[in-house]
Amino acid sequence: MARAAARKKTKRGKVKKATHLAKKSGSALKVKSGAKRALAGKATAKSRDHVALKARKKLISHGRRTARAERTAYPNEDSRAKSEISSRIPMAERPPRLLIETKSTTAALAILEKSIKLIYQKDLKKARLELNSLLESYPQESEILARARTYLQICNREEAARKKPAVTYDQLYTLGVMEHNRGNFATAIADFRQLLEKGQKGDHIYYSLAASLARNGNISEALQNLRQAIALNEDNRIFAKNDSDFEQLHANSEFADLVGLIQDPVTESPQS
Repeated sequence: MARAAARKKTKRGKVKKATHLAKKSGSALKVKSGAKRALAGKATAKSRDHVALKARKKLISHGRRTARAERTAYPNEDSRAKSEISSRIPMAERPPRLLIETKSTTAALAILEKSIKLIYQKDLKKARLELNSLLESYPQESEILARARTYLQICNREEAARKKPAVTYDQLYTLGVMEHNRGNFATAIADFRQLLEKGQKGDHIYYSLAASLARNGNISEALQNLRQAIALNEDNRIFAKNDSDFEQLHANSEFADLVGLIQDPVTESPQS
């Protein structure tokens, strides 16, 4: 009995020990498994943090490069705003950009300014000489030379206008006749008088001036010029007698005597 009880007790102790060992082993396994899971979680979190940190650094780096590029292109916000506005303005309406200055820019600009002043002073010959000197002496100043060529074209146009032949005497007389026929008698009178001032003393000029003066109501001056036209050419007496431009002078006795017009006698009514 004692042996059996001892065996049974020993057996129970072994079972208990085995159970304890099993429990201990299981808890160790659980601890180990939990530690592995924790380590795995930490690794995953670390990996996520690493990826996020890397992305953040990349974004920051990109932002710095963008900001640096913007600072280079636009030193301040005003210049950036001006650039955005100018991008919407047509090229023809944009103000000219500043010249790229070189060592010879100041001297070249001085010659250009001098040439412009000469053009305004109507001294085209000297202006042309200065502009040609600028083209020959400063070939590297392309922008200034472009402006110089523009002013040379202005000189060419002005000189061509000066060389244009003036209106001839016949053309001026024709213009006077046209203005008379249009009813612009004051303009016609000015044209005919201009011919007389230039030394043209033809009878047809005096006659046309007299006709325009008569239509304009200048009776005394019209008769004076008509008398001069008849003195130079007797045929003008007959022309004036039948010319409708002098109809309003038919009642004038001086005109009637001058052209030989027979006036109807004025019949007086008998007095009662």
